[in-house]
Amino acid sequence: MTANDDAAASKLLEEYRLAGGYAQIVPEISKSVDVSPQVIAVLSQWLTELETRWPGLETKGRELTRLTLANALGRKEARKSAAVPALISQFDTAKTTSSRARWAAGNALYDIPAGVEYFDQLAAIATNREFGDARQMVVSWLAKSRHPDAVAVALSQLDDEAVQGHALEVLSKLRAQGVRDRVEPFLTSKNKWHKRSAERILRYDES
Repeated sequence: MTANDDAAASKLLEEYRLAGGYAQIVPEISKSVDVSPQVIAVLSQWLTELETRWPGLETKGRELTRLTLANALGRKEARKSAAVPALISQFDTAKTTSSRARWAAGNALYDIPAGVEYFDQLAAIATNREFGDARQMVVSWLAKSRHPDAVAVALSQLDDEAVQGHALEVLSKLRAQGVRDRVEPFLTSKNKWHKRSAERILRYDES
């Protein structure tokens, strides 16, 4: 940890405790049961503004904090809060965010889960192949959204190995119709997860 890391971490912990949190060190924040609206607001603001509140390059300390904040916000209590926009902000391509930190943000969006009002923003992330496998759980979120365009978005990603399994699972959970031609090739997949999902999809596809 650098001196800059120590100063920023101390400030985060100070604001977190003033909001009612009890963790003594940053990694403990994600394990804490302190999920009051005040705590969620503080953590969301820090995640959104992490680059300005913790200036400089993405050190190990800042990345660990980014992961911790994302994991801490991935809970149902954060659903109607600033947590969702804060997590979505981690997919801003201007940020020097690691793939694993983006994956954690996507996983938190899935766990909360983000509401359907965020569909357009999350669909844009799900289809942005620049994010690679970091968007896997955002693709999985499509099934939870129950949005009428969720099937189309999942179908558009079936040719991307980074998220194929997640896209197939979405189609399975939504009992997609009219997708037989796109899904049948996965029946002979060596990937058992892909094959099982394809079988489930076709079991309910009446086209």
